[in-house]
Amino acid sequence: MADPKTEDQSDEMEHDLHQLEDHITDAEKKLEARKEEADSVDDVAGDWEDEQDRGGGDDPEGAKESSSGTDTDAADSSGETRPAEEVRAEVESKMD
Repeated sequence: MADPKTEDQSDEMEHDLHQLEDHITDAEKKLEARKEEADSVDDVAGDWEDEQDRGGGDDPEGAKESSSGTDTDAADSSGETRPAEEVRAEVESKMD
């Protein structure tokens, strides 16, 4: 004959096992939902990393660069656009 205490413990352990299995199933469903949500975010955002600006590089929009790769003009601290060499020289003189 089985011990009633052992029988109760066995039933309790079986119950706990079923609860654990349910929690695992729920967690797997939530994981799948998050994966689908993450995939949809990529679809909405697009593949922006592979896009190039008008100058052909990966610079922010509005950054100006000639086809030779040298700066043609730049904005100074007031926002005025001047030749890049001039702005660079002014910044360097302030750093000295």
